[in-house]
Amino acid sequence: MRKLLPKGLVLALVAVLCLSPVVAQKNQPDVFKIGFLSSLTGSLAGLAEGQRKSFILSVEQVNAVGGLKMPWGNVKVETFIADDEAKLDVGVRRFREMLDKGAVAVTGGIWNPMSGALNEETKISPVIYLPGFVPAKDALLKGNPADAMYTPTFTPWSIGYITGKSIVKTLGKKTIFYVERADSWGTTIREGLEAACKDFGAVLVGRDAVNMGTTDYSATLAKAKASGADFLVNSLTGADGIALVKQAVDMGVDKAMDIFYCWISNTESKGFPPETLAKLYAQTWFYYDVGGLVDKELVASIKAYSDAYMKRWNEPPDNMGTACFVATQYIFQAVEKAGSFDPKQVAKVLASGTFNTVKGPASFRIDHQPIAKNVTFIMKGKALAERKNPNDWYHVLESYGGEEVLPPLSVMKY
Repeated sequence: MRKLLPKGLVLALVAVLCLSPVVAQKNQPDVFKIGFLSSLTGSLAGLAEGQRKSFILSVEQVNAVGGLKMPWGNVKVETFIADDEAKLDVGVRRFREMLDKGAVAVTGGIWNPMSGALNEETKISPVIYLPGFVPAKDALLKGNPADAMYTPTFTPWSIGYITGKSIVKTLGKKTIFYVERADSWGTTIREGLEAACKDFGAVLVGRDAVNMGTTDYSATLAKAKASGADFLVNSLTGADGIALVKQAVDMGVDKAMDIFYCWISNTESKGFPPETLAKLYAQTWFYYDVGGLVDKELVASIKAYSDAYMKRWNEPPDNMGTACFVATQYIFQAVEKAGSFDPKQVAKVLASGTFNTVKGPASFRIDHQPIAKNVTFIMKGKALAERKNPNDWYHVLESYGGEEVLPPLSVMKY
């Protein structure tokens, strides 16, 4: 005769069998939902559109090979796309709406203050958040970043630091007049620029702050022209940055000093007449043709990605667009390595892992900024006669990278 199990044990086993499918379904989702949120309207819309295209390409590439490789099988990626309108209240609302729809990760964004606001949201509602651009420095100070909030780029401090270093080391000049966007973007770039001036012997001889959406820069440019500086450094972006440079050329500022566009994109490059672009020095986080550099592995990686992008969109990939692509590379790799969609588990992997990206391998510092060999590229605009095609805008002069281009951890309050 078979021995019967105790009634209590039978009931417990029945409960486990009944609940286990539910638990499995919760911990083994059949879709990974990721949101893209950026300023698809307004003065930064051109930059955000490049982000949207790179984001879509990244998702399409993952889904083309069956989705994310999870312990329970392949998982397809599903997307949400929304416009924050470059308004904090709208961005926060749309972010919350994505989470309500089941998003477990979010990228995108082109307006610096937005990253600070969404970082705070991420603390309230845990989610994997890698903004696809350059986040506010304050969001990454010790104690501030949410567990799963990491940046694929750095903070604006590094833009300023590399600008100052490259003006001295690559371009051989020392005096600078700085046009500062009157928000955390412009002020943090200035902090890095001032640090570089101290480290490399440059001098900030003058500066002027302007608001986003300004249309007349004549007063600022008159100050720059009178300063006698070697370089006019422009921190404006999008339509604002194009307008400033065009007015500088109209006023003859380019005859008195060189112009350095400290954060340029394809959108802005297309917005300049060839004769104006040929006068510019510029810094970018990504440029699609770096064939002149000696790092052949980097050249090949960028070419493969750029070819895929051009096949999909019939144009070369953009600076901050590619930041969104790299952000999703980090997210997808971290999720697969964690074997989980849980933001806490993914955050542990982001904190300790090494990741492969379009721009080469990278790992994260304690302040959630990546350490990478090739962080930005310094470029000189090409004259029309030098161009191989309509999108052949720049000579790549130099690559800057390593931990030394990031702010010292003491600056980040560590």
